[in-house]
Amino acid sequence: MMPACKNYFTFLSRCARIAFVGDWRYYAWMGVLMLLCLLGINAYAKQFVHGLIVTGMSDQVSWGVYIANFTFLVGVAAAAVMLVIPVYIYDNEELHDLVIFGELLAVAAIIMCLAFVTVDLGRPDRFWHLIPGIGQFNFPGSMLSWDVIVLNGYLLLNVYICGYPLYCRYRGRRPAKWFYIPFVFLAIVWAVSIHTVTAFLYVGLGGRPFWNSSIVGPRFLASAFTAGPALIILAMQVVRRVTASDVARRPAGTAAPEAELRRPATLEDLDLLARHLPELAAVSTPVRKDSLVGAVVMDLPTDEVILRQGEKEDAAFFVLKGRVVVQREESGRFRITRNVGPGEQFGEISALAGTARLATAFAEEPTRVLRLPADSLRKLMKNPQLNRIIRSRMSERLMITDRALMILRSIVQVSMLINVFLLVNEIFKEFYSPTSHVASSQYLYFGLHGHHALVPWIWVAIVFNLIAMFLLVLPLSKSLKYLNVACVLAIVGIWIEKGMGLVVPGFIPTPLGEIVEYSPTLNETLVCLGIWAFGFLCYTVFLRMSIPILQGKLSQANENQSDFDLEQSETHNRAISHVKTAHS
Repeated sequence: MMPACKNYFTFLSRCARIAFVGDWRYYAWMGVLMLLCLLGINAYAKQFVHGLIVTGMSDQVSWGVYIANFTFLVGVAAAAVMLVIPVYIYDNEELHDLVIFGELLAVAAIIMCLAFVTVDLGRPDRFWHLIPGIGQFNFPGSMLSWDVIVLNGYLLLNVYICGYPLYCRYRGRRPAKWFYIPFVFLAIVWAVSIHTVTAFLYVGLGGRPFWNSSIVGPRFLASAFTAGPALIILAMQVVRRVTASDVARRPAGTAAPEAELRRPATLEDLDLLARHLPELAAVSTPVRKDSLVGAVVMDLPTDEVILRQGEKEDAAFFVLKGRVVVQREESGRFRITRNVGPGEQFGEISALAGTARLATAFAEEPTRVLRLPADSLRKLMKNPQLNRIIRSRMSERLMITDRALMILRSIVQVSMLINVFLLVNEIFKEFYSPTSHVASSQYLYFGLHGHHALVPWIWVAIVFNLIAMFLLVLPLSKSLKYLNVACVLAIVGIWIEKGMGLVVPGFIPTPLGEIVEYSPTLNETLVCLGIWAFGFLCYTVFLRMSIPILQGKLSQANENQSDFDLEQSETHNRAISHVKTAHS
């Protein structure tokens, strides 16, 4: 128990330390976010001292931009399920590497949700009433108590679903399915529940006819499955760009290994491999001997190329000693997808599939590798234990491909069509057979008795949603440039429609017929900016900790090397590459 606790706390401390290490872009971004957070804290301090009087809310309009942001972000958090379902139910490999990023976004979104609810409370010191078993929780009669349960439960589920695989990747071991997969499927159901319960918060208020529609729940889910994946598409492109370099980490024209550095592999080499790959011990000696046919051991100097992206070669590799960096080139930029140490393999995907190499691999230090023909690897993989560990490691890479983004585009495309269709249904219901309950919709879309503060906003949202829908349907959006435009329009349009366009009109007019318009004050705006900045700060830190683990740079195997040295080593290698490229 003590060694396990020590390993886990070492993992946490290394993750925390590396969050403070980065280049000038990282520090500039974090500095801007911290400045906005401080402005938000200062604005909330004023609100805490003077009360909600500093906001634009009133007795008539008691929910404003805080709850509008809360409603939108619950949908962003729920949208992580649109990555989980294709990967864990339909076994989609293209989205495998994006699941962690989607779940981390859900964690950051839920943190922001809880922050927006907190600042909306007139007496935040009484939050303990929302804690089951301690306060006056009023469960199950109050929908708010259900919302507290589903939001906090979903937060814990996503923290576990992200944290456990990352820790296993750090330790170089495979996650136990019985300890992990049940929580994944529970999170799928829970993700739907958090936004459904949020919709029921509105639908259940009988005195607000604007919200009393059974279509609110489906609309919430459709808009969530549009805005959430759209935000992930934009975020992944940023991640892909900042984790890549304009030049490779090694010179481009390294010669092939010299003949004297190669020799036929022996059983002793497999015994050496078995020290780092215990599953190999389960393979019988005759099978081992048979697999050595055509196998070669290669001793490589630093920066020696082992395999090259785009080439086609029927062989996989296992590291016996040293480390190998696997680097992928995309659109003229280079990204490290894996760092491979002793006992780990690379090049097995293209070898088994008979396709071109997906990346270039080179020795980061003096390295010894075992080169196995694909047929020999298949013989070894007939052993169930070895097959299981090799196949699990085949997904241990950081790949954010255009194909994966196009799959997310398909999700956004279908969800946006459904969202617009449901919006049209809602408008038809409100205006085709007008009743006295249409007053809120009249105020929202056309204005009421000279009051029309939200009319420009809702029509901007509708125009944005329609433009985004047409862009997503047209083949034009297969280009990332137009896809990004569609995603931005969809996010902004849904934020307006589902935030201010849903929350505020429900209070106007009041049950007594009063019309009191609402607009957020500067203080409210600063608080909102502060919370959004804090959410982006959290997500940035989460990515900064997880990406080195997914790349293999941060692992238990290099615990003796400081995290600062890891980062400095990469910066140094990039600088050398720039110099060598300039000389060439």
